[in-house]
Amino acid sequence: MLALFACLLPAAAAAAQAPPVTMGPLLQCPPAGPLTDCRPVRLEALPLAGAETRLARTVTVRPDALPLSRPTMVSIIATASSEIAWNGSVIGRNGAPGADSAHERPGRFIASFVVPSGLVRPGKNVMTARLSAHHLWLPVRRPVQSFSVGPYESPELPGLRSYLPALLALGVLLAAALYFGAAALLDRRDRLARPLAAISAVALVQLLAETARTFIAYAYPWHVLRVLAIAALAGLTAILAAAYAARRFAPRRERRAVALTAAAAAAALVLIPWYDIKAIAAILAGLVAILACAAPALREGRPGAKAAIAFVLASFGLIGWQRTQYLDQAYYLALAALLVALLAEQLLVLRRARSDAASLEQRLDRATGGDVVLLKDGGRTHRVAEADILFVRAADDYCEAVLKGGRVVLATITLGRLEAALSERFARVHKSYVVNRAEVAAVARRPGGGPALTLTDGSSVPVGRRYLEAVASMQAPSPRAAPGAR
Repeated sequence: MLALFACLLPAAAAAAQAPPVTMGPLLQCPPAGPLTDCRPVRLEALPLAGAETRLARTVTVRPDALPLSRPTMVSIIATASSEIAWNGSVIGRNGAPGADSAHERPGRFIASFVVPSGLVRPGKNVMTARLSAHHLWLPVRRPVQSFSVGPYESPELPGLRSYLPALLALGVLLAAALYFGAAALLDRRDRLARPLAAISAVALVQLLAETARTFIAYAYPWHVLRVLAIAALAGLTAILAAAYAARRFAPRRERRAVALTAAAAAAALVLIPWYDIKAIAAILAGLVAILACAAPALREGRPGAKAAIAFVLASFGLIGWQRTQYLDQAYYLALAALLVALLAEQLLVLRRARSDAASLEQRLDRATGGDVVLLKDGGRTHRVAEADILFVRAADDYCEAVLKGGRVVLATITLGRLEAALSERFARVHKSYVVNRAEVAAVARRPGGGPALTLTDGSSVPVGRRYLEAVASMQAPSPRAAPGAR
């Protein structure tokens, strides 16, 4: 007796742990004929070739689990019309499969069918699907994404749970699009607000397209346009991100950065067959562009460069971890977090500017000779004492005035026009640099060749060959060497 119990107990424990319903491997069968001619097939390697495709799957129901506590449901996600049968009895149609496009009525991309309880028998059951896809506008590498059975779930809002993290970013993207869009409209010379507004708007449209299958029961041909739109919008976002990074960190390379990113995104959209991989490859092109623009700015100590590189590296890590799921969830959350950080940066800069207003006025009053220069940056005007300027650097059609203490003021003016507005204390030493004579500490030779100026804060400014004569006079003792000069 003890030996009998010892044999029965493991079997009973195994039966108790086994799920009530289990599925066998996926089989592809001839369109007509017995199921004995079926062969195993993988979903990712299953083309919908020919007039129709027939799939089958064995479903084993544990005898002691009957009657089931919840009805059984067959789910199919495919760019195809379908007819589902259980043990030879048709339980539902999604559209109407047919031998050609004239006889097929397109079904929904996501469909589910409840199995009548009277058809479910203990032991082995067979569910089959008859499929056709004659209305596809573009080729699809994986037309069938799922053919499975499980306990009944409400067919309303399919896939909502997987999209919930991404939907959390919806409000942030909308708010960012409105804020940066308003900033761009109020100040048309603000070169950074425009790409940020466009990034927010495009990402918002992409998120709506991504989650559309949850809220809209569309026919399967539209799914191809949906995933293609997602990939194209991801590529557009990458191009806009490259434009923003170049304008902020490398304005001279903006056209090249945008052109190379656009070429890489276009190549991904055309050459890569998988639609999710198309989008991720386009996103990677934008991340590489941000990294290429921010890396030199990091060496120069430009504000924001370190945060940009950290964002790129974190995105690389998320893509490697989540792979194609990154596009469904983390991508939108990462974009929302970045836009919130940029908005907070703007608010912090505004707060600092207001808090420094009083001290700025005091410094201007104490400025040597009372010389003050007005530097306009879009709708803002900065009053800067000339004595506080170390040097001015050209950046396309605007300039960057580097002040004592490391602050950089952007001015929408060419270097030539700004040089004409400055007093004689400034000298042109390079086609892209004007320096404050009083802040030159030494003249030395660069490791690679020509001379360079070392300023009082330790920064180095190159000297052009055309300006060697002007620099020669700076090798004399500086006027500011007197202890009481300032």
